[in-house]
Amino acid sequence: MHDLIRVWRRVEALPVPAGVDLQWEELLGEDRSLLDPYLKPEQGLATSYPCPHPVHDDCPRRVVHHGAGEIVAVCGNASPQCEPLKLSRRDLVIRTLKTAEWIEAVTAALRGANELDALTLETPAGVVAVGLLRARGKRLPVIWIRDEDAGVDGLIRGVRASIDGDGLVAVLPPGTRRQADKLLPGAIVVLSPPEEGAGDLALWRALDLLDPSYRETRVNDPLAVFDEVSIEFATIPDERRHVVRINGHELGGFQKSDVKFMRLLYLAAARAADSDVDGGGWVKKTKLQDDDKNHETEAVRFELEKGHHPDLRGDELKALIKTSPRRDGTVRLAVRPGRIRFDESLAHLELVGEQQTQPATGKRRRTPGAKQLAANLQQGRQVAEELLAGARKLGVPAPKGG
Repeated sequence: MHDLIRVWRRVEALPVPAGVDLQWEELLGEDRSLLDPYLKPEQGLATSYPCPHPVHDDCPRRVVHHGAGEIVAVCGNASPQCEPLKLSRRDLVIRTLKTAEWIEAVTAALRGANELDALTLETPAGVVAVGLLRARGKRLPVIWIRDEDAGVDGLIRGVRASIDGDGLVAVLPPGTRRQADKLLPGAIVVLSPPEEGAGDLALWRALDLLDPSYRETRVNDPLAVFDEVSIEFATIPDERRHVVRINGHELGGFQKSDVKFMRLLYLAAARAADSDVDGGGWVKKTKLQDDDKNHETEAVRFELEKGHHPDLRGDELKALIKTSPRRDGTVRLAVRPGRIRFDESLAHLELVGEQQTQPATGKRRRTPGAKQLAANLQQGRQVAEELLAGARKLGVPAPKGG
C-alpha cells in the first residue's frame, strides 16, 4: 500500500488518466507495475504514439495502418524529426485509470500511514473522505481535495456544514504549489500537501493550529503525546553501536549503553504494540527493571535531555517519557504508535557494553575495583538481555537468546 503513495503525486498530476503502455512507463518507470490492477484496457486503439522529439502541435507521431497488419508510427512534422517506428496492436492499447478503485486504494494506504479510523462521509465531487483522526481528545474527519481549481474554500465549508464533530482537516492535492497551512472559521484546517512519498500527511500541523498552546503545555502534561515526533531504532554490528534517531537525528548517548538503549527500546515496543494513541502504551516500572525511586528511567530521560536535537529542546526530549498521573508505577513513551520504527538490522543486534571497559592492550584489568566492575557488567548484561527478550515478544525484530 505504501508503494501506491509513492506514485500518488505523479498519477494525480496527469491531465488525462489514460495512455498507452509506453506513456505509463515514461511516467512511472519501475513503478509501472504498481498501477496494473487499476488500469482498464479500452476497446479502441490509439491513433497517435508518444514522440521522442516533440517540437510543436503536430507531435506526437501519427499511427498509420498498412496492409497485412503492418502498423507504423510516423513523425507528424512537415520535416520529419524521427524515423518511422513499427508497432504491434498491443503497443496501441489505451489503458485508462480506474479512478474509483485507485482512490479507494490510496485512501486505504493513507489511513494506515496516518493511523486514521475508517470514515463514512458523503462528499461532493472532487472531495474524498480519507479517515477519522483521533488525537488530543478530538475527533477530526480528514478529507482530500483532488482538484485545486474546484473552489477549495467553498467545498470545504460545505462539507463542514454537513458534519458534526470537533472540526475538519482538508489536505490539498499533491500537485498544489507549496503554501502556508491555514485555519478557517468553524475549526477548519487546510493543509498543504505532503512533500515526501511515505504518506505521512503531518496531521499534527492541524492539531497545532487548533490548539497553539499545546506545544508548551505538553512538556508538563503527563498525558500529552508528541504527535510530530518519530523515533527509529537500529544497530550497526560492524561498528558495535546502537542507533536511536528522533525525527532523523541520531542521539549519541545510546550508542554504547546496552541498558539505556534496551529500556528505551522496550518502552517503544510497548507503545508501538498498543494502538490506543491517547490512552495506551503504559508500562510498569518493574518491566523496565527499575527501582522504587525511578533511578533507571531517570537515567534514560537524562540521555534524551542532553541529546542536542536541532528541532526539540532538552526539556521536550526529556518529556518524551511520561509518568502516569494515576501514581500506579507506570511510564510510557509519549509518541504515536505509528511513528515508531524498528529497523531490520535489530535482528543482528549484539550487546556492546563490555567493550567499553576493555583495555587497549587486551589485558585484563587488575585494579582493586575490577571484581565489582565485572559484577556490575554482568548484572547490566542480564538486564539488557531480559529487556531485549521482552521487546522481541512485543514485535521487535531482535535476535533470539538476547
